[in-house]
Amino acid sequence: MWQLLIPLALWLDAVGLGRAELTGVQRRALQVALEEFHKHPPVQWAFQETGVDSAVDTPFPAGTFVRLEFKLQQTNCRKKDWKKPECKAKPAGRKRKCLACIKLNSEDKVLGRMVHCPIHTPGRQEPQEHQETQCSRVERAGEDPHSYYFPGQFAFVKALPPS
Repeated sequence: MWQLLIPLALWLDAVGLGRAELTGVQRRALQVALEEFHKHPPVQWAFQETGVDSAVDTPFPAGTFVRLEFKLQQTNCRKKDWKKPECKAKPAGRKRKCLACIKLNSEDKVLGRMVHCPIHTPGRQEPQEHQETQCSRVERAGEDPHSYYFPGQFAFVKALPPS
């Protein structure tokens, strides 16, 4: 039975049935993440998005927070040409697994961003506490700190009846 399921799963992934379509705000956040990634000085080659593992958007009063996990692969182009359609992924090119946290307001203006794309090496896990802290900071970008009410923040006293 397993011999039949593995080729079926590979076929579904190849035709794209295993992936959900991104919403408009998620596509915009992915574009912002790719622009941010290609700005970094150590990056010399263009990279192409090869798949989105997860995409979640959360509305806030100041805008929409988008958390993306996606994969990139090195192309045959220099980083300044990363948007060109003739840039094709190199079969033996470097791979990266990215975490991006982007906060966009209603006019698609970027309120906060964090893009972390370490070189993907199977079996190696990086500590994620630092990325999660940065992601939380992006999530709160543009929000009024006084708009959140936490348990115990206010105390109410019932007045005694007049004597």
